[in-house]
Amino acid sequence: MNILLVTANPEGPSFAKSLADGYVAGIRETKAATIELADLAAEGFDPRMTRKDLAFYRERGPLPEDVRREQQRIERADLLLLAFPIYWWSLPAVTKGWIDRVFTKGWAFGSDDRFAGPLSAKHVRLIATGAGSHRLYQKHGYESAMAAQIAHGIFNFSGVANVETHLFLDAESNERAARLRNLSTAHDLGRAYAEGQRQPSPQLHLMPATA
Repeated sequence: MNILLVTANPEGPSFAKSLADGYVAGIRETKAATIELADLAAEGFDPRMTRKDLAFYRERGPLPEDVRREQQRIERADLLLLAFPIYWWSLPAVTKGWIDRVFTKGWAFGSDDRFAGPLSAKHVRLIATGAGSHRLYQKHGYESAMAAQIAHGIFNFSGVANVETHLFLDAESNERAARLRNLSTAHDLGRAYAEGQRQPSPQLHLMPATA
């Protein structure tokens, strides 16, 4: 199995990345896996839509080389794993800009049958961390909104049928025991994935830090 882990924390290490590393470790307990890290912040990926991007969209120019390189990374992967903190109930700007530029017309969408495109056989797992509580997310419907805009609106729309979101809340808690439990949970989720234990997609699983 080939895994592409995408992260974009400007400080490098992050709790979301640690959770994703635990998820990968769980996979590797039962299945051989190689991992490619796409650290968008460290690599200096430009998330801004450019004139060249728009020219390609309008069929007036070639695909930018940096975009094609990212697409090739995804094409090599069986599992696309995105690790990110929640910013305003969505993806951080760099990660969202990566999707804006890389998930291009004719590659991720725009064909007659999107479930026959290059992303259709991919599996996607979103490892997200949030500072809010479960009560906050449930009261305002944030979890269902995120599922609609990210899991369904981006990945299902791009032909990915196998996508799940694992949402770890209260992530800014300094309680060491809670963090260790979450890391253990991420590991177990990865192992369960490798063993084929999954439910119909899309799924959004809330992982309370204090459970």
